[in-house]
Amino acid sequence: MKSIADKKRKNNLIDYRQINIASYSCNFNKIPPIIGIITADQFGNTIMIYEHSHDEKNNYGPIISYLKEDDKNLIELDLISMYFSSFKIFAGQTNIQNLSHLEIHGSNIKVQIFFLFDKYMIIVFLNSNTQLNSKDNKEIINFLKEKLTKHHHVFEKFNEPNSRKILRMLELKGRSWLKRFNSRYIMIHNENYVKKDEILEKLIEDLDPIIRTELSEYLVHMPEHLINDITLEIRNKIQDKLFNQINLIQ
Repeated sequence: MKSIADKKRKNNLIDYRQINIASYSCNFNKIPPIIGIITADQFGNTIMIYEHSHDEKNNYGPIISYLKEDDKNLIELDLISMYFSSFKIFAGQTNIQNLSHLEIHGSNIKVQIFFLFDKYMIIVFLNSNTQLNSKDNKEIINFLKEKLTKHHHVFEKFNEPNSRKILRMLELKGRSWLKRFNSRYIMIHNENYVKKDEILEKLIEDLDPIIRTELSEYLVHMPEHLINDITLEIRNKIQDKLFNQINLIQ
């Protein structure tokens, strides 16, 4: 019984380490999958903001903190929305037809911009490693569409005092939804990472004797310890390459 329990603890420890590696590999320990979402009108006026968290002391959230490396000369969220609205204006003044969304990629952060109902923009700030599938994007868009449809009078008159109260309530609910979305995304990402690692480990174990045999046949006079070192080096490089390719596919 003791040996079974020890083995179970060891396996749990390995899984825990793999999950940590999974989060660190995509920097999710520092930057959440979705940092925040801004809803603005077509002119770039910020109406509603969902953020993963908020710094009450300094009165700014992760969208600002990740766009600026410190809290000096913080840019205004309205300026961000207005900047992205210029893309829509540009499309309207040129022959870019039916512009539905845009993507901007950075090494640490990327942005997705969706245009809804010809009136609003949804600006999604993401960790650069976040890969939203069609189901994820549909969930985000439908969640915001439902709010824009149900509370259309509030969004149309967003500067009125009563509208601001309702929008604050929607922001609190939206923050809770966003935290759940991020938690689920990280959980699925980590599970897939561990599964991929297990599959690749098994594949490499099958390749190991093949590599070793081929090296021994072609390098007859090479010492055994050098054969072992070269086999390990080839094995590690193949494993890294395969893992990277699987990540690109997904």
